[in-house]
Amino acid sequence: MKKIILLLFLDVLATAAVGGYVFMTRGLDEAFMVGLSVFIAFSPICLVLAAPFTLYLAGRKIAEAGVTINNPAALKTLADVNVFALPYNRILTCGECYVTDLVPEGLSQAALLTIAASAERDAQHLLGRTIYDTAAHRALRLQGSTNFRELAGRGVEANVTGTLVRVGHPAWVESQGATVSANLRTKIDQLVVKGKTVLLFSMNQVARGIIALKDDLNEDARKFLAALQLRKIETLLLTAAPKKMASRLSKDFPLNHVRTNLTPEGKAREVQIFRAKGNIVAAVGNEFHDLPAMINADVSFLLADGSLNPEELNEIKIDFEIPSLEKFLAVYSIARKVISVLKLNRRLALASWVILVPPAVVSALENSPLPWHPLASVAGVAIFAAIILANSLRMK
Repeated sequence: MKKIILLLFLDVLATAAVGGYVFMTRGLDEAFMVGLSVFIAFSPICLVLAAPFTLYLAGRKIAEAGVTINNPAALKTLADVNVFALPYNRILTCGECYVTDLVPEGLSQAALLTIAASAERDAQHLLGRTIYDTAAHRALRLQGSTNFRELAGRGVEANVTGTLVRVGHPAWVESQGATVSANLRTKIDQLVVKGKTVLLFSMNQVARGIIALKDDLNEDARKFLAALQLRKIETLLLTAAPKKMASRLSKDFPLNHVRTNLTPEGKAREVQIFRAKGNIVAAVGNEFHDLPAMINADVSFLLADGSLNPEELNEIKIDFEIPSLEKFLAVYSIARKVISVLKLNRRLALASWVILVPPAVVSALENSPLPWHPLASVAGVAIFAAIILANSLRMK
């Protein structure tokens, strides 16, 4: 908008200068005709038409693909994306998590699951909901809990029958002062190497067990990442999983960069680091702890079927809402085509000035070799505008 206002100002300035010169030499009538010719020829009409119609058609095409576009201008940025940031859970996995191992220490498996599920009763994260649902499915008698607190990317804590219980990322639970035995540390390493998500369970600052969960790998995600590689887009995995899991993730998926042990803030920081290096970063997510990375990316995508719903975002605007990862490729292809169309449209707008402005200005001379009527400027602008609109129709 600022550029258009500036061009209008320059248009008026040029019209006043040329019209003033003609008025001093040939009178008011000639000054009006010449000034009108210059004003029309130099007007930014063609430039104004270069983008909106193209973006409108692109938006319709994206909507037909089942994608919601909240920020059409983001298409211009998306075309230059060279890094795609994504989380692990529910993106590279199927989103159907299940408990595989219960490793208690000083209590039974049933007690471990019962107390942990009691603490996770109000959890929103997939892992917490899985633990709660597993206990409910086994018909365990859950206990009441108070002072529940869920920390994104870390875990939960609550008072269960007067005992402070924490269930979450081992590093976080230990950072809260929990004592972890050598046996539990060894078991954690073994489970992580097997590709499982491990949660540490503590009671009153003593680690009393491990809950391991598994989410089957998403084969469609593997194909999607391979498609990104073909398009020269690097992948950046941002996960709270331990570093020991990184090598396994790299074997399972074609990943360029893996960052582990990340909190939500850590994910945002990694995105900022990549942007600071000159990369254009797109980020996808479907959970609340993915939000910081998405907000700090150049282009953001909200994937359906997660706990992060559009109506819960309040004033935070995500650029695109996609039903599946594959739809990113469709939107990216449309964005690339948008840039191609817009580049030609801008060149056509520039050509209209190059062709129409000089004869309009030359007509200000008293013995002009090329008489120029305002209707000639109108016709010229109309022709170029029609060509620009016709080129924009390539987006259909």
